[in-house]
Amino acid sequence: MAALSKAAEAQTVRLKEIVFATDFSEVSAKALPYAAAIARGFDSMLCVVHVIPTGEYAHIPEAERTATLAAERRDAEQRVKALLAAPHFRGVRHEVRLDHGKILPVLEREAEERKADLIVVGMHGRHGLEKALLGSKAEEILRLGRIPALAVGPAVTVEPEAELEVKRLLCVVDFSPGAGRAQHYAEALARRWRARLTALYVVRDIWAEPLSTRMPGEGFLRARLIEAGRIESIDDLEPELVVEFGPAEERVLEVAERSGAQLMVVEAPGTEHPALTAHLPGPLAYNLCAHARCPVLGIRGEAA
Repeated sequence: MAALSKAAEAQTVRLKEIVFATDFSEVSAKALPYAAAIARGFDSMLCVVHVIPTGEYAHIPEAERTATLAAERRDAEQRVKALLAAPHFRGVRHEVRLDHGKILPVLEREAEERKADLIVVGMHGRHGLEKALLGSKAEEILRLGRIPALAVGPAVTVEPEAELEVKRLLCVVDFSPGAGRAQHYAEALARRWRARLTALYVVRDIWAEPLSTRMPGEGFLRARLIEAGRIESIDDLEPELVVEFGPAEERVLEVAERSGAQLMVVEAPGTEHPALTAHLPGPLAYNLCAHARCPVLGIRGEAA
């Protein structure tokens, strides 16, 4: 590899505090090995958070509500005790936080107080009418704020080793206003794990680009990265630069399979109304989390 540039040398990934959100479901159980493996590899503090929702009990009398919530908490404490007995937690520094209220505000508060570097969550991957009716807490978390969120979807079947070691990493390149954080994060992780990095850009309008430039895909993507001032930090990794055409979700999933990606990094668009947008179709980051056979790391972009 070429010598590191100053920009590349400055890129490091520090995961001192990781928040793992669980509702004790099967999808949460699937995400647990990844949360533990990352915490072990980075010597992080892993905070296991479970939120007992209170909204569904608002209509019952206060005395009954208090007793019901107390019973729910006792049940949650037993479930957490069983969870912590799993072999995944061996050698992992961890804490437990049980709370009542709305899931998103509690997680947001916990992440802010801890200055969390990562949130890990399992997701059901709801679509269509099911998503419209039930929404997706995972999408709300994915678009929560500037804290990276690792989503483990229903299509993920491979558990990580005791420490997560990624040898094949796929970064979905985004040139929209404010984008770029996902690429930098992917670069830093690729260096940490000495992983083979594939940078993928999906073109939806073939007549606009790169056909109009008469450039091959790799050269076109390199030119775009240079234009955006994002080539210097990535060049020393000797990445595979790939351009695909067509529906973004289909092309990304195809390249992920073809490249053997063990982790995907993608820009996750922010929103001021996460509870509302979690009932709507998309966005791309959510759809990838729902269908990818590897975990997806969503990184919020800068404000446009």
